[in-house]
Amino acid sequence: MKKRFSMLLAAGTAVSLLLAGCGGNSQQSEKEDADEEVKTESSETDKKEEEVKNSGEAVKITFWDMMWGEAGVYDVAAEALVDQYNQENPQVKVEYQSVPWDNYYQTFLTAITSGTGPDVATAGSQTPMQFATMGEIMPLTPIVEKWQSEKDPVLDDMMEGILETNKLEDDYIALPWQCDTRIFTYRRDMFKEAGIEKLPTTWEEFLDVLRTLKEKNPDVFPLVTAGDLGGAQNIMMYLTVGNQVGPVTADGKSDFTSPKIQECLEFVAALMDEQLIPEATISYKDADAQKLFYSGQAAIFYGGPVTGFFEDDNLKDNLSILDPMQGPSADKPQTVYWANSIAAYNKDSENAQETLNFVEWWVKNSKTLFTEGKCGKTPVLKSITSDAYYENAVLEKLVNEKIMPTFVHATEPIQNFYPAFGQINGERYLGNAAQKVLSGRRDYEAILEEDNGNVEAALELQAE
Repeated sequence: MKKRFSMLLAAGTAVSLLLAGCGGNSQQSEKEDADEEVKTESSETDKKEEEVKNSGEAVKITFWDMMWGEAGVYDVAAEALVDQYNQENPQVKVEYQSVPWDNYYQTFLTAITSGTGPDVATAGSQTPMQFATMGEIMPLTPIVEKWQSEKDPVLDDMMEGILETNKLEDDYIALPWQCDTRIFTYRRDMFKEAGIEKLPTTWEEFLDVLRTLKEKNPDVFPLVTAGDLGGAQNIMMYLTVGNQVGPVTADGKSDFTSPKIQECLEFVAALMDEQLIPEATISYKDADAQKLFYSGQAAIFYGGPVTGFFEDDNLKDNLSILDPMQGPSADKPQTVYWANSIAAYNKDSENAQETLNFVEWWVKNSKTLFTEGKCGKTPVLKSITSDAYYENAVLEKLVNEKIMPTFVHATEPIQNFYPAFGQINGERYLGNAAQKVLSGRRDYEAILEEDNGNVEAALELQAE
């Protein structure tokens, strides 16, 4: 892996020298040859850049951006941000393209492997790591080294530890600019009617709250959530992180059969066995669960933060979110989050410097994507949340104040996106186990053993 990934540095060698201030003479002949080679490559790059300047043609950079918010709102703000960059940098023309989430990975895979992919893109949290292991990413290490050497304030402004989530060996393969999480949104009026005054802080207390809601208002579902494969995966990601466990140990071995993960399945079973969630949950998509909550048929909704709930005239005055909760084997509350990043997919580009410049600018100037684009995610730059927008953005403010302090990355207990995570998360092994429980099985050890082999195989493939 190291040998293969180091080859990606060739396209950015000259850039790395410019940004990190590397150079100097060596008394060793091999080092002198390497230096001369770098100088030649740098000269060629400088020559090409000079030719572009002399020709008067702007360097073109194609930028794919996922639809991180409502269509017609987020993409408008994002395109305006790109227009601002183009105005400030007339020698560069960044071409913006909004990309829908449907089959996005296949869209990326087909384009990138055929040589028609974007120069820069935002995408699903694990996407940069997946393409880095395929040798299709240009490292962004020069940007980080520049920040470090210049003591750039952006490093202190970032959420603690988030920069490391996209580090592969010694290289930064992507830069995070926002993160996503899952929360429990609840009806305060229904809690009041049921006499619930204290919010739960543990799973057992949460079950007691659900039981009380069911007893006091049997016509309303205590909790609704998506239970299809993707939804079940998100449930288990919340539970495993909250119980301080993951499918892989910190040293890269399978932990899929851990008793801590079995406790997560037992919690799901309690939800079903005590009829605290709808019987048809296994077939629910996120939209189905949202519909039940919107219509007043559920007291609590589990899923991503839904801005629409807090803007609905019939709901907004009666909503809040639950506090982070602690699993039975955890020593503190933890909430799962996914770091979403921007990455360069043009590893062989002649415009490496221009690419790095744009990526850095995007991260540093992303505020309007939240305040005008209303993407509803949590900004990586903490200073953004001090903007006046957040005084009236009820949901975002609640997430930032109540949930963000307990954030732990989805790769728990490993800090960064490791190569096998793409397969383990993408194939929804945790969700598959949860769905077996939702369908009625209670042989937890056997359920976990069935997918343990798949996790081990993914780790073995990573090691090759």
